[in-house]
Amino acid sequence: MAATRISTRKVIAILFVLYFSGTLCLADSKNQSINPDELPPPKDIVANMGSYNTREERFPSIEQRVKVYTSNWYTPPCDDYEEGFLRYQWNGGDDDSWPTLQVHQLVHHPLVNASVPILDIESIVEPDMLFLLDPEIMVHCANYSYDEDVEDVEQDPIAQRIKFRQNMRMYCVDVQDLMLPALAHVQLEKQNTKMPPTLLQFGDNKQSHVHGDVMVPHIKKFRSAVNQPEDLDAVTKDGCLKKTRPTLDTAHGNERFQPLVWKLATDRHYRHLYEVYRADTVWSKKMNMAVFRGQLTGSREGYDKTLSDEENCYNLKRCRLVYNHANSTLIDASLTSTRGRLPDILNGVTLVGEKVRLNYLLQFKGIIMIEGNDVASGLKWALLSQSVVLMPPPKHTSWAMEELLQPWVHYIPLDDFATNVEERMQWIVDHDEEARRISERASLWMEDLIFHPDAAEDDRLIQEEILRRYQSHFREQKR
Repeated sequence: MAATRISTRKVIAILFVLYFSGTLCLADSKNQSINPDELPPPKDIVANMGSYNTREERFPSIEQRVKVYTSNWYTPPCDDYEEGFLRYQWNGGDDDSWPTLQVHQLVHHPLVNASVPILDIESIVEPDMLFLLDPEIMVHCANYSYDEDVEDVEQDPIAQRIKFRQNMRMYCVDVQDLMLPALAHVQLEKQNTKMPPTLLQFGDNKQSHVHGDVMVPHIKKFRSAVNQPEDLDAVTKDGCLKKTRPTLDTAHGNERFQPLVWKLATDRHYRHLYEVYRADTVWSKKMNMAVFRGQLTGSREGYDKTLSDEENCYNLKRCRLVYNHANSTLIDASLTSTRGRLPDILNGVTLVGEKVRLNYLLQFKGIIMIEGNDVASGLKWALLSQSVVLMPPPKHTSWAMEELLQPWVHYIPLDDFATNVEERMQWIVDHDEEARRISERASLWMEDLIFHPDAAEDDRLIQEEILRRYQSHFREQKR
């Protein structure tokens, strides 16, 4: 009999789950009573944890995850609620090969002006721009290095429709590998009836260039995080919608509809997970300090060129963290780049340090994560590691469902500008075992998301359901 072959990734996942299932106490999110702004006594952390040894008990279900990813667009309009559908028309583009789209926004809705349609959504792919998915362009973008030959670009109409930096191609790869197969499967279910358009936006911007706040269903890598779990429950009712669609209360307000979340930019956000297994250090061997490294992203919401460098530094969370802890014995914090916004040295304080490898960061018991333009790109590997994450409660959520992470269960909470980070690192030093348990709980979250034997199949089912719900909001308007 031929031996059964098991992938290395599955072996790691099985061993990891078996290890934690016998040693780990996990949190019950329904009974979370700890105030994240206060330092809890160790007994409160232990009392707030239960013994949940299966993935079904400790990790969101497929249905729960679909609600997180679709949020405002989870509930479709009822068939007889005509005003709840978005109407679209296919238009001729710059030539017959490239159609554009006209989408009419929701009729009689208080948040949108229904008399002004979104005009001419094209299939040109560029960062921070709402665009129409064209499978041929996505495959071309994912596989052809169009920057290598200028003449080919000038002569190739497909290459001319891809307008972004080379490192943005990871988005196209994810669409090719994850979205196009899911779309094909959903289309087969509909017996090849004509599919509604798929609208996407790549990049870190909450808004779309030209179109601004997009109030129609479209797919991105993140959305604004909810303030409370019940805020998500309020907009994800089962059945169908018979009246005006409610908005979602988020960290950035409730004045807009949120996009649907997809697993995008995986090369940037997930590629270091495997390296963690090779480079990590056991908890007992780590230094009693916290580390931060990162670029000066997030400056869109805090930088003002009319202010002094010192004022701008204090308005930017990552800069203030570095500036305030230059002489700390508990915090090792440096920027890797100011992105031209600030000098490398400010008032004698060195802001920018040398870039370091992941194995250096993993030597610290604490890893500080501060959101930039959206979710912190290093958060996934930091959660997976045997270090403990210190961060403010997330204001954005992506495929990793950051908004469901619980303070004092998956991470050590900081205030918005991390001014209490030394106090929290001292708590870790004084409560070593409790901090280690929090680290293990975070590691298991990432294991359940990525490496569990059921994770890949769950992702497939979730992505197909996202597309079904997305498409249920559109109706073609005949000419």
